[in-house]
Amino acid sequence: MVSDSRRKRRKRRKGKHQFKSDITKTDKIVAFVMMVLIFVISVLAAVYYSLYRSGLTLF
Repeated sequence: MVSDSRRKRRKRRKGKHQFKSDITKTDKIVAFVMMVLIFVISVLAAVYYSLYRSGLTLF
């Protein structure tokens, strides 16, 4: 039965170091949308730059 008490000690130690996140669900959604937006803008900028370098005028 020594292994049972060791398991319990490990579980207690693990649980002590877990902190609840203060980030709300809406904050996570906003952060995800912003990351996607930044990614899309950077892709569009890269495509525009490559087309500009090849000699095409877009705007």
